[in-house]
Amino acid sequence: MIMPALSRRGVLAGSSAALVAGLAPRSAWSATTQDVVVIGAGLAGLHTAWLLEQVGLKVTVLEAERRVGGRLHTLDDLPGKPEAGGIQIGQSYRILRGIAARVGVALDEDAGAGVGAVGSSAALLHINGQTLRAEDWPTSSANQLVGAERAVPPFALAGFYGRALPVLDTPASWLDAPASGQDISYDEALRQAGASAEARRLIDSNMNGNTLAGISALSLARAVALRRAGPGPTLTVRGGSQRLPEAMAGALTGDVRLGENVRAIRASASGAEVITDDAIIAARHVVCTIPFAALRDVPIEADLPPAMAEMIAALPYTRATFAYIAAKQPFWRDDGGPETIWSDHPLIGRIFVLDDQPPMLKLWTFGAGADALDRMGEARAAQTLIPLIEQIRPSAQGQITGLKLFSWQANPHARGIYHHIGTGQASALSAAIRWQGSRLHFAGEHLGPVAQGMEGALESAERAAQAILAQA
Repeated sequence: MIMPALSRRGVLAGSSAALVAGLAPRSAWSATTQDVVVIGAGLAGLHTAWLLEQVGLKVTVLEAERRVGGRLHTLDDLPGKPEAGGIQIGQSYRILRGIAARVGVALDEDAGAGVGAVGSSAALLHINGQTLRAEDWPTSSANQLVGAERAVPPFALAGFYGRALPVLDTPASWLDAPASGQDISYDEALRQAGASAEARRLIDSNMNGNTLAGISALSLARAVALRRAGPGPTLTVRGGSQRLPEAMAGALTGDVRLGENVRAIRASASGAEVITDDAIIAARHVVCTIPFAALRDVPIEADLPPAMAEMIAALPYTRATFAYIAAKQPFWRDDGGPETIWSDHPLIGRIFVLDDQPPMLKLWTFGAGADALDRMGEARAAQTLIPLIEQIRPSAQGQITGLKLFSWQANPHARGIYHHIGTGQASALSAAIRWQGSRLHFAGEHLGPVAQGMEGALESAERAAQAILAQA
């Protein structure tokens, strides 16, 4: 289903409207090389630039990649054009839906290629070296869980131990949550809830994070609160997620410079400078949307509060590597088994069906498994993964024709697919989000105060634009 178009007035609903209305005219700004330089042409950078252009500011966007989109990345060169980054648009994604309407990008009611099936009772399990269906799990010798856990499929264990997580009244409540008893590791929270060592191992094997010990229970609680606040069908971008940032970039009047690598950033009370491979660009303000994991490689000469400096240095990003697998035919339809594979093998993780025409699968692994695939490289990974998949699913014998790896943590401009709140970091991250600089500003999905992912990036963009415009 295509979402109905919104008027321009509707696009600027809420905080966006407040940013544009009643602001100082362009003439109130003194002449400089640029009013604003935005670093990064992902959602946060492009939305910040557009908001500032609406009041007549001169904005230049610098992007190190040769494409716009950041961690929205449609792999147009692969069969079926699968996604490598953000896919799902939740019911609470108000800002994103408004932008899509403004730039004329259609949204469809579709869960997205291969997303969601892993949580169904039809998932094919591969646990402790054995392959079995979920209905056979309770009595299988592969099941080493304890007590009531034994009846719970591995992919449902996190939900079964939902009581381990703090209960947040709203998705924003994490910002003020007490550190004591809440900002503890997810591993410790599961221990306190009675999860066995095997249950914790299985949750750890396919968690959207790096390790149970390294992620805060508040990070998971925040995600649960967001799902509770925005129930309903998810949408996807027609033609691929990257079509949205492409259209956003096309709507800007200022320059979007691709392949412009930032080497350093300076900021003082009088202005800011961005040093690239080719130039020094002076501006009244700089908005940096680089993921903190990648920003660690960029020297910053500025007066930053301790919490911001700490988060730039230490905020964790989930390491994720994908394998896109082409097949002769959709063999998963021929053996009568569930199409999705859920495994505790670190190199397999989860395997989703992307499409039957062309027949494509996507393997998704995190943390140590992602690191291992990256070390192997594509040729060795194919030699290792294809026999493993054939062992788990014999109908795959001789059917796999190609395998392509994609790694976010190996990308020097990302160093991970998305952030999570590290154990004991909630207070510092909350302070970093609330901080507003005078000349140097930060935005990105890691600084969304309420939402996460794509909508969080857009929330942070609006806060950065508002901080700049408040100084006009």
